[in-house]
Amino acid sequence: MKNKIIGLAVTGAVLLGASAASYASPITDVKEYSNNSVTEFFVKDDASKRQSPYYRGPTEDWGWTHNAIAGSFSSIILDISAYDVDTPHEVDNISIYDGSSWFQVGKLAGLNNTWNFTAFDLSSYSWAGDQVNAGLQVKMDISSGSSGWWVALGKSSLSVDGGSQTCVATPGVPCVSVPEPASVALLVLGFAGLGFTRRKAAKRS
Repeated sequence: MKNKIIGLAVTGAVLLGASAASYASPITDVKEYSNNSVTEFFVKDDASKRQSPYYRGPTEDWGWTHNAIAGSFSSIILDISAYDVDTPHEVDNISIYDGSSWFQVGKLAGLNNTWNFTAFDLSSYSWAGDQVNAGLQVKMDISSGSSGWWVALGKSSLSVDGGSQTCVATPGVPCVSVPEPASVALLVLGFAGLGFTRRKAAKRS
């Protein structure tokens, strides 16, 4: 019986490993103040949200580029954290470079004087995987079609296959790593085997 239990555990581990290998590892690439370039203006912290050069108006559009992520993906989600988006009056359009031109994927959503994430699901676009492989390029058109609206960005979180980090919208708060699904499954399998062993030992005593 003991050999059978060991055999089942080994088989389970092999199957989980094969399953994990058939998918790209979940990855989250975060653009924020700590890795700003000279043309990127993610806010340092919440106290700086209305300071120059972070709080920007209609003539101060800007963009950023995520790090390249290799592989093929089942899901691609772009989360952008923005402050003071006065939905529905304010229109801050987000566009992605598709390899030949800029493609508008939607607009930021939010509330007056608060930080909010807006999620853009890029999974269905045929060009999205190649652009993530090359380094996804994003740009924002602030207060499109009108004047007087201002916005600040906290971070841009690009997650593939579920992502490897969770983030809050407020800038200056580090994102937190999350375990990969395969690791969680192996942990569950280990606990299940431990419980089974303990039950067998209890019956013998």
